[in-house]
Amino acid sequence: SNNAGVMATPFSLSKDGIEMQFATNHVGHFLLTHLLLETMKKTSHESNVEGRIVNVSSEGHRFAYKEGIRFAKLNDEEEY
Repeated sequence: SNNAGVMATPFSLSKDGIEMQFATNHVGHFLLTHLLLETMKKTSHESNVEGRIVNVSSEGHRFAYKEGIRFAKLNDEEEY
């Protein structure tokens, strides 16, 4: 289950230079899913049992910008 998340943290960047809140809440889940997917498909094929990757959320989406994620300003501390 992809359910780890942070909110309203002080501005900081990950080791990869991505704003930490976005890295934790979005990029990390994408990467984990990407890394597990082929193994899950292989295991499912061999065992005939399907696995699932579940993404969960909170009510935090209600506080998003009207236009959505501001990719051009993602690492802008002034617009954080």
